[in-house]
Amino acid sequence: MKKKIKIRPISIILSALFLSIFGGVWYGWWFSDVQVEAHRYTPEDYANNSPLWYLGGILISLFISWGLGLMVRLQGLSGFKGGIKASIKAAIGFGIPLVSYPYVFSPLHDFTLYMVGLFQIVIAWIIAGAIIGSMAIDESTPHES
Repeated sequence: MKKKIKIRPISIILSALFLSIFGGVWYGWWFSDVQVEAHRYTPEDYANNSPLWYLGGILISLFISWGLGLMVRLQGLSGFKGGIKASIKAAIGFGIPLVSYPYVFSPLHDFTLYMVGLFQIVIAWIIAGAIIGSMAIDESTPHES
């Protein structure tokens, strides 16, 4: 019988916070040069960027975290390892194909940028899933009071 798993809302919020910070560090610090070169961005492009786009990024992170939580719950997984297992399945089934679209359809076909995005998705989603899974509650077994 599959476990009945309850996902704590705080785990979704913490996971989204992690995704937002990790993405900012990944693309804004560690691999900013790859992105700037691939897209031919200028410092003016970044200076003119509206802060509302960052709010959009946070909303996307919340949505991804909700989806990872749903994967954990529907698969009846809990704990650190369960969260990792569910998030690997999500990355393979959804993350990798979605990050592949820009590589396939971009006229530049920048393989370096593709690999940066691919690894960011896999690493970030696995850690986010571990956060959610480690905080998930297994309601299928009786708890002692």
